[in-house]
Amino acid sequence: MYKKIIDMLIIFFILFNLYYMYVIDENEKQKINQKNEIEYDLNYYKDYYSNEDIIGKIKIDGTSIDTFLVKSSNNEYYLNHSIRKEYDIKGSIFVDYRTDLNSRQINIYGHNSIKYDLPFKELEKYMEKSFYDEHKIIKIWNGEVINNYEIFSVQVVTRSYEHMKIDSKNYKQHLKLLSNSIYKTNVDVTENDDILILQTCNYNPKNSYILVIAKKV
Repeated sequence: MYKKIIDMLIIFFILFNLYYMYVIDENEKQKINQKNEIEYDLNYYKDYYSNEDIIGKIKIDGTSIDTFLVKSSNNEYYLNHSIRKEYDIKGSIFVDYRTDLNSRQINIYGHNSIKYDLPFKELEKYMEKSFYDEHKIIKIWNGEVINNYEIFSVQVVTRSYEHMKIDSKNYKQHLKLLSNSIYKTNVDVTENDDILILQTCNYNPKNSYILVIAKKV
């Protein structure tokens, strides 16, 4: 009888330690994941890449979109320059020069490609509702905090580029047009919402753009 009690205590002790180790391990994983998102401050990355144009980072969990954001004095430079300011036909993911990561409307651009595996090629997948359902949140680090944006519209545009209007006089109508998604997301957007627009090229039809539009939550 005494031996059985000892054996049960040993088993209990082992199970307790395994559980404790699991909990600690999960907590450490969370800490590591948080650290990996923002391991250093913005100045560190500016120094590391020798680029004062770095202003933050964009990430969509479960995709290859996990990259720094740059901003120039125009919307042409980073079409063919890397984060290290070297000529690169693949360009960079960059923020519209008229906006910043604290603006009411943020426009972010990046190339798509048939030949190269580029981050914003992932935006093609938002043409499928099932992909949207699993990847609704876009994370934007502005150098201080991470802001979450929930996608409310996915569009393909060939003309009437409403999304390029940064300072719309009629913001309500502006949002209404931006809400014309190719499928229903059931996400409401109001005049009080800050919005984020991701844009990349689309090849079907030619000379069109894919827009993924989200609101700050």
